[in-house]
Amino acid sequence: MNDKQQIIAEFDKCPVCKGTKRFAESVATEQKEKGLLGEGFKCSIYQVGGPVIDPTKTAQMLVGAKVPFILAFLDVCMDCGAIYAVRLERGEASLVGTTPQGPPGMMPPGAMRG
Repeated sequence: MNDKQQIIAEFDKCPVCKGTKRFAESVATEQKEKGLLGEGFKCSIYQVGGPVIDPTKTAQMLVGAKVPFILAFLDVCMDCGAIYAVRLERGEASLVGTTPQGPPGMMPPGAMRG
């Protein structure tokens, strides 16, 4: 999807209580043990982000131009219930028409890439 994707940061502990048990990650671990998910598969409860671009400027850009995007993958601490970022990513998406093609602004629960 994107050859310039970068993992900016990953967080192994809850910033509130320093717990290490996470809800989505625990479900993914169960599925891996059943052989239903590969070892490199990671999971989050919510993914939020999108292109970093001024929508009033897209009409001036050429179709296919690259624009930056950002993503935050969230999970829930099973020790204290805090919702926190477990991974931050950035990358580039191609502009198609007046909207960038790349990760949508909000994605349902699911997989994190590698």
